[in-house]
Amino acid sequence: MSNRSSIIRNVPAVGSNESGSAGPDMMYVVDLYLGNSLVETRNLPGKSIHYANDVSENWDNGIIKIEDNA
Repeated sequence: MSNRSSIIRNVPAVGSNESGSAGPDMMYVVDLYLGNSLVETRNLPGKSIHYANDVSENWDNGIIKIEDNA
C-alpha cells in the first residue's frame, strides 16, 4: 500500500487549557493520507503513543479500511 501514509500528532485535548505541555490535557491524533489527500483524522484521547503507532502502522499496511459513502 505505497500510496498510504500517516502522521502522528500530539494536540491539546478538547476542554484542555491548551498550554502545550505534555500531559493529561494532550492527546494523540493520527492523520491518514491516501496519496497527498487527507482522508481521515483519528482522535485518540486517553491513548498512548504506542496505540497511535499501531493505528499509523495499520493504516500504512492497509489493515484499516475507510468506507466510501459516495
